[in-house]
Amino acid sequence: DQPLKVGDRLVFEDMAHYTMVKNTTFNGVHLPSIATYNPLTQTVEVVREFGYEDYRSRLS
Repeated sequence: DQPLKVGDRLVFEDMAHYTMVKNTTFNGVHLPSIATYNPLTQTVEVVREFGYEDYRSRLS
C-alpha cells in the first residue's frame, strides 16, 4: 500500500445504488456523470452527463 498521488485512479465498485438514488443539486453541487469501466481494455466511457436542462426538469 502506498499513499495516493494526484492523478491516481480510484474505483468504487457497485456504488450506483448509493450515488444516484439520493442525489441533489442543493447549494450548487453538480450531479455526477455516470461512467462505465471496461477492465479488459482499461477504458472508461461516460454514458450520461447532467446539465442545466436536467436541473431545470427537477424543479417543481
